[in-house]
Amino acid sequence: MQRVPKKRIDRILEHLRFAKAKSYIPEGARLLDIGAGNGAFLRTLNGHLRAGVGIDPLLTQPVELGETCRLVPGYFPRDIIACGSPFDVITLLAVVEHIPVPELYEVAKACWNVLNPDGRVIITVPHPRVDRFLDILKALGLIHGLSLEEHYGFDPKQLPEIFNRWTLLKKERWELGCNYLFIFKKP
Repeated sequence: MQRVPKKRIDRILEHLRFAKAKSYIPEGARLLDIGAGNGAFLRTLNGHLRAGVGIDPLLTQPVELGETCRLVPGYFPRDIIACGSPFDVITLLAVVEHIPVPELYEVAKACWNVLNPDGRVIITVPHPRVDRFLDILKALGLIHGLSLEEHYGFDPKQLPEIFNRWTLLKKERWELGCNYLFIFKKP
């Protein structure tokens, strides 16, 4: 994976996302982090998880993160074999806005298949209007804004329809309404 130095605001936004999601992950869970990047979220959860797997298409080789966590290269769900299963929690943090809606239905189905009963899917997604603000911050050099060109204006309100087999436990706007948090539970 190409290492790109993050700007301070990138790290702050990432930290806020991680802190928001971590509060809903039970200690000792087995976690799948889709779109894991360089594994920063799994590193944040060090000692909190029983096991963790991160998958990301930008990885070029598997990476071991201590004794309990690892990163695997690939796309979810196409490369699901590399992830193993089952999981207690699946996270998609600032990821769904990069995936076309038809593919999100496949992601939801695959999440269902690898998640334990009573397991959770935790999703953070920016409001589509945030893209313009992020473009400005990137143009000013204040953020690196990884993969902003992949954003297509995804409407977070579509997630309950996409994850329609699930129980919606929580839907919340946070960070001054710029981001959404969704938590779905597999019945």
